[in-house]
Amino acid sequence: MKNKASLIFNFQKGVVALILVAVTILGGVNITYSQKPQITAEAAILIDAQTGNVLFEKNAGKKMYPASTTKIMTALVALDAVKNEEISLAQPLTLSDGAYKTLDPDGSSIALKVGEAMTLEGLLQGLLIASGNDAAMTIAEGIAGTSEQFVARMNEKAAALGLKDTHFVNPHGLHHAEHFTTARDMAKLAQEAMKNDIFRQIVECAHIYLPATNMSDQRYFINTNNLVSRMRYPYYFYEKATGIKTGSTDQAGYCLVSSAEDRGKSVIAVVFNAEDISVSHNESKAVLEHGLADFTLKTLAKRDDIFGEVKVKQAADGTDHILLSAAANLDALFPNGGDLDKIEVECEIPEKVYAPITAGQIIGKAKFLYEGKEVGQVELCSTVEIKRHFLGFFATFGEWLWSFRLIKFIVYTALALVFAFVALVVIGFSRAIKKSKRKKRRMNRYNPPRY
Repeated sequence: MKNKASLIFNFQKGVVALILVAVTILGGVNITYSQKPQITAEAAILIDAQTGNVLFEKNAGKKMYPASTTKIMTALVALDAVKNEEISLAQPLTLSDGAYKTLDPDGSSIALKVGEAMTLEGLLQGLLIASGNDAAMTIAEGIAGTSEQFVARMNEKAAALGLKDTHFVNPHGLHHAEHFTTARDMAKLAQEAMKNDIFRQIVECAHIYLPATNMSDQRYFINTNNLVSRMRYPYYFYEKATGIKTGSTDQAGYCLVSSAEDRGKSVIAVVFNAEDISVSHNESKAVLEHGLADFTLKTLAKRDDIFGEVKVKQAADGTDHILLSAAANLDALFPNGGDLDKIEVECEIPEKVYAPITAGQIIGKAKFLYEGKEVGQVELCSTVEIKRHFLGFFATFGEWLWSFRLIKFIVYTALALVFAFVALVVIGFSRAIKKSKRKKRRMNRYNPPRY
């Protein structure tokens, strides 16, 4: 009986296994395993594109040479100039003889000629899709006057983004010992760049036609990032990929900054110093898939969710407290099967606020912690509009005046003197009453003589 039962059990196991294999082959169920990817590249990182949370890393803080992934910053600084109305995308820029002479003839280019004019939009496409070093130099000189001044802007932007381990020397990424970054910094940079719609539209293109110029016919280029294009190496293509940028030099090895989206989930990966192009692409694909398959998107806050209240002063209608709600939705990726009960919320709300207050005015923020680490934060705003009391100015002036120690000393001293005077008056009055009562009692006890 025991052997028979064992045979039946093994048969059932075999049937179940066959069914699972068949279903997987037919595509009806996507079976995934929460196993970290095995990375041979020297450094790598995976982040949640929405929150910046690190989902996977290897040597993410190690100093590395970025090669042409530098052009992410070049494009971002150029797009900042467009946003600030220093320049328009339609503005033609010209490759100078000096810039041309600094370029490595064996480096990647879009074959610009000295004196050839191309719009900034075309140059950005040539920069990010074809990885043109000549496009990078033309953009730098066209916007800042010299490449050195443009690089200064790049480093200022890096500092503003908190990229503490990044330093640029040129706008294209050709090797220089003092031109470096880290996988962690590059992921932060890519996250910021992907917030720009123009940047996103360019880096997700599989190929591009650049219009004819004053010195050239129309040009055609295939994206060097094979995750988004089947046209050069179709076996590297990844249907969920949305960008971003490749790079390679002898010193940097093969580098790839990439991004992918699936069912609301969005991730960014960086792979630095891979052995060859196949490793950089395949390992990037593995890291991206790890983020999309082994993590679940969870909503931490919805817009208008209430997170607390704050005391209000000087309100015209006498309101003394207002509620604070989330200013936006907040979603974050968590490991499949993670214990979400461990999520804690810490609110940073001031002790009080002063009218007037507008609806939607940012007043505080809520931080979300998972196993002691911050996984996201959302700003908290007022849910109502509060008008200021007509005497609010005088109340504010009074509070300002009261903040000085001398004023407090004078007031407290005056009050002490007043209380002392009142006490003396009360004591004196009390004594007078007692004296009067004693005199009256004596008078009542006095019996005049009779004659």
